[in-house]
Amino acid sequence: MQVWRLDDSAQTIIVTSIDNNMAFIAYWGAVLPEHEDLTQLVNAQVRDVTGGMIDHNTPVSLCPVEGDAFPGMPALMASDAAGIALMPCFTLQQAHVKKQSLELIYLDKALGLTYRANINIAIDGIWQLTSHLESVDDIQLHWLAAPILPCADKAPRVLEFGGRWCGEFKPSERSFGPSALVRENRTGRTGHEHFPGLMTLAQGANYCQGDVYAWHYGWSGGHKMVAEQLPDGRRQVQFGHVPHSYRALAKTFSSAPQYIAFSAHGINGVSVPLQKYVREQLLPSSMMQKPRPVHYNCWEAIYFDHDVELLKDLATRAANLGAERFVLDDGWFGKRDDDTTSLGDWDLDTRKYPHGLTPLIEHVQSCGMGFGLWFEPEMVNEESNLYKAHPQWVLGRASQTRGRAQLLTTLLSTLNGITTGCCRLLMWPKHKPYTACYHVYEQHLLMWKLNRVALAAHVLIMAF
Repeated sequence: MQVWRLDDSAQTIIVTSIDNNMAFIAYWGAVLPEHEDLTQLVNAQVRDVTGGMIDHNTPVSLCPVEGDAFPGMPALMASDAAGIALMPCFTLQQAHVKKQSLELIYLDKALGLTYRANINIAIDGIWQLTSHLESVDDIQLHWLAAPILPCADKAPRVLEFGGRWCGEFKPSERSFGPSALVRENRTGRTGHEHFPGLMTLAQGANYCQGDVYAWHYGWSGGHKMVAEQLPDGRRQVQFGHVPHSYRALAKTFSSAPQYIAFSAHGINGVSVPLQKYVREQLLPSSMMQKPRPVHYNCWEAIYFDHDVELLKDLATRAANLGAERFVLDDGWFGKRDDDTTSLGDWDLDTRKYPHGLTPLIEHVQSCGMGFGLWFEPEMVNEESNLYKAHPQWVLGRASQTRGRAQLLTTLLSTLNGITTGCCRLLMWPKHKPYTACYHVYEQHLLMWKLNRVALAAHVLIMAF
């Protein structure tokens, strides 16, 4: 038996491998005493078996797979190039251990598969887990979850969040039961409908007290979540890319980072380190060095009826109200007089702005405000010069359902220098779900191109 201990100020994680088999989390919860007998703790996890069952319970491991008598959802499902299901039998090869970091490397030599699980401290109170799969031969991956953590028996309540436009992030609570809670987000984005996170709570836990366990899947595309209670009463939570994200044969695959947190002080106890991680690690340091500006958005005031003098007046009024950034919304490009035309034609509409955006921007800046601009670079209207010139750039079949007369393209259009030197915010609405684009590589490409646009223009992207 090999046992590894990981600690921060709020929690202890005990990882165990028996006979070099796939490791499992033997304990995740409040900080244990420094001299805790870890072997005894692991042995205490063994559950009784009854008639009509197998001889012993297969652990809820970091990566349960088909073929090892695990009765729940596997964390890895794949097939070879001929479509034959792969049922790996992994053996521990290496364990790289640091004070707050653990990497476990497993091999199935017969199938040519290598699996790596990484558990690292993100910040104090937050741990990051990722899984990686490599194959000697090309294979088809159907499902790969981030490393699995079992759910504590004392936390039977499941809290998730969902909703819709103008009714987002609504909490929904239920209890573990004989049916698994399975949620798939196939919109290709982290939208109003599906937040990629979950909490499990002890009885009596609330915002200020009680044991709470939190998961968050750090991925902006489609995802799948499974919260499952096994027939013997054990529980597991899985997060991964939505199934069939990898549509082509490949040799390397990875999950997104999965962030976990535990607190004995309620929901607030896990929320604080998660929020701290976003502020300190995800947001640009330049943003955190100064207060966030108050925005004024002109959309409801003008819609598509852009008039420079009216916009200047709105900017003056907004500044007098205390606004610190003026955002010019939809309608400044192409021949965008309504929402059926010109997406993809990111040239300034000279009918509305015969002297360019400079007069408006200079007025906004003279009022002491920064300037922001709306755009939707991954979308195109069929009534646009871009679509007419390159219809082959559209993702998905021609008969797909439109959203606001929009289609998703493979190309993030540039802004032809309009934003250079004057725009400090690009407001990216992501209106249409990416249902034509499940492929994880296509989603990565879209995000990569968008980041390149932002870096080139030295601006902040605000997606919503």
